[in-house]
Amino acid sequence: MKKSGWLFLALGSIFLLFSTVAFADPSVIMSEGKYVLGDLDTKKDAKVQAIIEAKRMAMEKAGTYLESSSEVKNFQLSQDQIKTMAAGIMSVEIVNEDWKMFGENMVLTIQIRATIDTSNLKDRISKMQEGDNTESLKDVQTQLAALQKELADLKKLSQQSDSKGIKKPPSQEMKDKHESLVKEMSVLEYMEKGDIATINQRWEEAVEAYGQAIVRNPRLIDVYARKAYALYFLRKLDDAMAVTDQALAMDSSSVRNLGVKALILKDQPGKVDLALITINEAIKLKPDAPRLYRFRGEVFIKMGKYYIAQKDFVRACQMGAKESCARAKGLEEKLKGAKNK
Repeated sequence: MKKSGWLFLALGSIFLLFSTVAFADPSVIMSEGKYVLGDLDTKKDAKVQAIIEAKRMAMEKAGTYLESSSEVKNFQLSQDQIKTMAAGIMSVEIVNEDWKMFGENMVLTIQIRATIDTSNLKDRISKMQEGDNTESLKDVQTQLAALQKELADLKKLSQQSDSKGIKKPPSQEMKDKHESLVKEMSVLEYMEKGDIATINQRWEEAVEAYGQAIVRNPRLIDVYARKAYALYFLRKLDDAMAVTDQALAMDSSSVRNLGVKALILKDQPGKVDLALITINEAIKLKPDAPRLYRFRGEVFIKMGKYYIAQKDFVRACQMGAKESCARAKGLEEKLKGAKNK
């Protein structure tokens, strides 16, 4: 065989080997993001942007992988739901960070390994279809994309030359705007981490992420409710109550914080009546929120009012809360069993 033939065979074998390594386990995705530093960027800013881009690419691949899953097909999820779910079940690890000069600019390339956890996928999909944390995650991702565009537009503006072809340094106004956008993006990143942790019931991680978001922007009233919700599941009821009270001191009509506060109160000795008053206040403010009826159902159960609780679960189910459907059915069967005894 000619040398060129041997070379072709060798290259083909190497390609097949690497293909096997890359695609043997479709639940592990390699992805990379690049960022060209502008005059306004720090290395820290560049790293954040490159990681966001790498995660976006991995999320698209993860979404394609999920679409082929029988569980996802059975639930007939929308593209937005699949994308959001991909973010929720994907853990990311940075495997390489490469800085290089390209012309006058520094270019950062970040390579990540994204692992898709498909365990208990059916249960996760059911919870995702109900939870407003999924909606929150989607909103956060939309806001992050919008901020990325603003930063890109600002970078282009800062690199423009005047009529004589002379490039001027960025103005103080540009610098201030850039700093503001970067801070806002940092807050949203922590909110995204918190929502993903909540969807996956990693409560300690959720508390930490939401706490970091609050430190960076203490006026994010809804984030207090999310942090308190995670603390509730860690059974740190006093800490959870302190968080909701802090938020309600700033905004007494915060529906999310009222709802979570009712959930906490129902599990505290002698406070179930106050829990009912609190959740009714939240429902009065937002009667179209299915999660509030589910919370009130839990309060009624604590009070021993099972028939009324079942009605609230049915109502939440009819409003689109899938998890409440199962809760309503289970309680109905329990009530029938008790009646037939």
